[in-house]
Amino acid sequence: MTQQPKGRLAAALLSISILLTSANAVAGTIPLMARQFPSVPLSQIESLTTVPSLSILIFVVLSNWIAKKIGNKLTVLIGVLIVLIAGLIPSVATSFWVILGSRFLLGAGVGLFNAMAYSLISAYYTGAKRQTMMGYQGSVNSLGNILMFLISSFLIGFGWRQVYLYYLIAIPILLLFWWGAPNDEKQTIQEDPQAAPQQPTSLGSLLKGRLMIYALLVLFSMMIMQTVIVKISGLILNAGYGKIADGSIALAILGVANMIGGTLYGRLFKLIHRLILPVGLFVAALGLFALAHSNSLILTYTLTAVAGLSTSLVGPYLFAESAEIAGKGNETLASSVLIVGINIGVFLTPYALLGLSRLIGNDQPAPILVAVSIVLAIIGALTLLLKESDATEEQS
Repeated sequence: MTQQPKGRLAAALLSISILLTSANAVAGTIPLMARQFPSVPLSQIESLTTVPSLSILIFVVLSNWIAKKIGNKLTVLIGVLIVLIAGLIPSVATSFWVILGSRFLLGAGVGLFNAMAYSLISAYYTGAKRQTMMGYQGSVNSLGNILMFLISSFLIGFGWRQVYLYYLIAIPILLLFWWGAPNDEKQTIQEDPQAAPQQPTSLGSLLKGRLMIYALLVLFSMMIMQTVIVKISGLILNAGYGKIADGSIALAILGVANMIGGTLYGRLFKLIHRLILPVGLFVAALGLFALAHSNSLILTYTLTAVAGLSTSLVGPYLFAESAEIAGKGNETLASSVLIVGINIGVFLTPYALLGLSRLIGNDQPAPILVAVSIVLAIIGALTLLLKESDATEEQS
């Protein structure tokens, strides 16, 4: 295999992260589509944004097996091609059920390369460089969210069908990955050329060890992020210092802060190594606690940025560490386990918030955020007991 230029390889691997949350691009079309299909229940129209998550979960699990059969690069290219085709079908389809089926197909495409957005970085990079690339991956994912909402907000002015033209963005991503990604993952860009490759480990062994702990950590982290997203507008309204639109601005700030945090992640990791996980969790806990007591928009925006910056440090560390403990050849499997944890976290958030509100006897945003911050601080304290993998310690 001919080794790809480092910049070309990095751009190819990072580009697919732009599409990871693309199922949400059409959320703003729901009211317009409800008028277009008056005989279809609103709940089914709303499912256009949630149905992809089901097929994502299925194909995230299958992607490791498929990649072993046809190779990583071809698996990703097929996944991006499916996103392109399935994403565009609603722009011309006249049947709601064809549109719904295309959304399931879209999730299948995303599921094929979802885990590989992380595992391919782990396959080609090691040590501090891997950690840095994981941070960049988080930034590109956040950038994809920002682009998605900006483009879809512009397109919706032309009609709901035109919003689905957003998926044309998959064309340059498809070409970039085809051009920039090698045909296999044999070549690894290592910080230490003397580092010995690890042996693959069985899934059963992985789930009995730290990978399950990491999956639970990423699950709880996603639940906490979803809590902020769900509660921020209510917090501002209840405190009486802003309007519901100000909550949307806070969420935009959260996304930008996540992007910036991912960009800075590699530098911070080089400074504090494994402490980046508890530090991220502790700072997020303090930010949420203070956010619950905020009495001004400026302070709320500032604390939302703090929450976004600090939580953006958690994911890259967990994905990089999971690849280290899984061993060479199991990167996609390890990433898949964490992604399943992420999706379960999103699904369970409403039920967890209901249980928490009953536990504390209050369902208002401020007390909920206080309770969440306490839970987050406890989790942060427990992560101090985790040991970093030997490979990361040696190569960072």
